Amino acid sequence: MHDGRPESCIPMKRYAITGFVIWAAATIAIRLAGQYLFRFPLLLLIVSIPAMIFVAIAVVGQAQDRARAAIALVAPGMLLDTISTIWFARIFPNIDPNAAGLFGGWLLLCNVVVLLTAVIYAPRRVES
Repeated sequence: MHDGRPESCIPMKRYAITGFVIWAAATIAIRLAGQYLFRFPLLLLIVSIPAMIFVAIAVVGQAQDRARAAIALVAPGMLLDTISTIWFARIFPNIDPNAAGLFGGWLLLCNVVVLLTAVIYAPRRVES
């Protein structure tokens, strides 16, 4: 049944739902073990770059419009992380409140790496 919406909306919703699930899992993990995550800031940033490249390629690498798919993927987390950044000490009482700046910068890094990977990455075409 066609409800007047473009067919391209359906995959974008899936990317947004996937992004929400990733955000929820990451937020729960940080809530449970975040006190260990921010002990070595440089290591966290260095490890996060290839991890986010992997996530971007795995989730949106085969999308027809990778840039739009990546925006749909990161948007739920970016929206919801405004709350977790503003009320950092309340949401993550297990983490030193002084790590709030690192947390915000880390979120920006992770999101921009996903977005840039989606724009730059070009999957290899299999010729038959």
